[in-house]
Amino acid sequence: MRKVISVIAMLLGAAALVVGIGQKTFWAPPETVTASMPQLDGEAPLTLIEPSIDDSNLDPIDLVIKSKGEFTASLGRSYDVDAWVDKAAHVSLTGIDTENHKMIAEYVKGDAQVPNPAGDDIFFDSQKADGTMTYRWTAPDSGDWSLLLAADGKDAAPVDISVTYANDDAMPFALPLIIAGALLLVFGLALLVMRPNKPKTKGANTQHSVAAAAVVALAISGVTLPMQPSDDASASPSESASKSADASSSPAASQSADESAPTSSSAKETTQFPVLTEEQLKNVLADVQKQVEAADEKNDAKALESRAAGAFKYLRGQRYDMLKKKFRVDKPQTLNTQVLRSAAVPNASEAKFPRVISVVTAKDNDANTLPQALTLVQKSARENYQVVFAGQMLPSSSFPGIAVGDPATKQLTANAKDLLLSPEKALDALGDVLTNEKSKQADKFADSDFIKAIHAAQKTESKDANEADVSYKRSVTKTDTYAVSTPDGGAIVAGKLENKALFERTKDADPLKSSDKLTQQLLGKNESTGNVESTYAEPVMFYIPAADSDDKIQLISADQVLLSVKEVD
Repeated sequence: MRKVISVIAMLLGAAALVVGIGQKTFWAPPETVTASMPQLDGEAPLTLIEPSIDDSNLDPIDLVIKSKGEFTASLGRSYDVDAWVDKAAHVSLTGIDTENHKMIAEYVKGDAQVPNPAGDDIFFDSQKADGTMTYRWTAPDSGDWSLLLAADGKDAAPVDISVTYANDDAMPFALPLIIAGALLLVFGLALLVMRPNKPKTKGANTQHSVAAAAVVALAISGVTLPMQPSDDASASPSESASKSADASSSPAASQSADESAPTSSSAKETTQFPVLTEEQLKNVLADVQKQVEAADEKNDAKALESRAAGAFKYLRGQRYDMLKKKFRVDKPQTLNTQVLRSAAVPNASEAKFPRVISVVTAKDNDANTLPQALTLVQKSARENYQVVFAGQMLPSSSFPGIAVGDPATKQLTANAKDLLLSPEKALDALGDVLTNEKSKQADKFADSDFIKAIHAAQKTESKDANEADVSYKRSVTKTDTYAVSTPDGGAIVAGKLENKALFERTKDADPLKSSDKLTQQLLGKNESTGNVESTYAEPVMFYIPAADSDDKIQLISADQVLLSVKEVD
């Protein structure tokens, strides 16, 4: 009877081992599986792949994107991409269901057409593909990043997206069958070798032989035996918890902590990063220079529209018109943005649209090269940055040294506080200082060759006015005022003043004359027997110190541009 039981046990054990090992090998499921998109309720011009798609358990994540034609994949910070999508219809891809091998996605209703997002400044990178693209999910910097897919903004965006990853599905009974089979084999073998009524010493030897056979069988089956517990194993649950708390936090614990405060994490997301990375900024500046050069070459104001706005566009357009009329004026100053020397790029937390950045650039690294100061504005998420101010830095002027990404740099409003003067009041004060040499505001401004030159020119005009009364009236163009803060609590301000110089003839005075060729061309004659009004634009950039600073307002860049001369009543 003992032998029969032994044979049955070994047969059952062998069968269990074969089935268990088979489930781990030749009957095992595929090593990888592919998650595909679910059925969606409609088509959309955009597909938004959100940062939650990034599952650390599946790294690296290779997205296979298929389309019937050409499409672009644009990567950007999540809050920027969300701002670009805005109210557009889109498919939102938020994760991967690894249990059911499906992508987690939904259709969001909205506008059926959008502009083509390819290459927009707000994106860190845009890649084009025709038919198929394999995109490895990688973040170029810390923070949340999203990927936006689009065909051309009108046709449906790609939604045939899949991810292949290691298959974690396991045969749940494989390991129990292997263990049971090994034990049954050992049990059957033990029944065969054991001899009843034998001396104890031999019985002990037989038991050791059985134990050795059990270890060999379990080792072959892939099952490991537990090691002898350490002294710490006898510790109470509370002691173990205490030791665990003293240890460094595990990834799981960190994840739990992050999930417990999503609002805090979201708040930090927009306070740690600039509106543009240094690489993005350099790409923007390079394209600005390229587009403005193309417009300058043909004196084409329309060609400026993609990269110019505000005072810069207006003044350059006026210069183009004068050049076309063969007026005696110089060509506009060439923009040189090859070398980035300093950049006030605001933190995203305060950078609502329109966004403003101010930079200093130069054509080379030569210390003797006079740099240029520029201010650029992005009106909305779907529009590119445009130059609103550009000018040569004044001799002996300075611009604070600021690195891209300095968290202390923020976007300011025209009435910003905690400064020596708010930006709008500083512009008004500068207008008064330029108009009146004895202005009460003069002590708020540092010595400037530009201010001295304006005063000298106005004295000369009054002297040469042939007994005419000369008056100057300056006003601020409110819509051309932009400001960003500096790390020391100050601010960089760009703006434009309009200066109207009125020459009023006294009774029986000689006709008004001017030796300036451009003035003659704009007036259309060499002299006037009536009153004459000359209009100038004065684009300026200056630094305002913090309210508690002993420093003064310092001009960084300024110019005076004659726009028109006409007779007035």
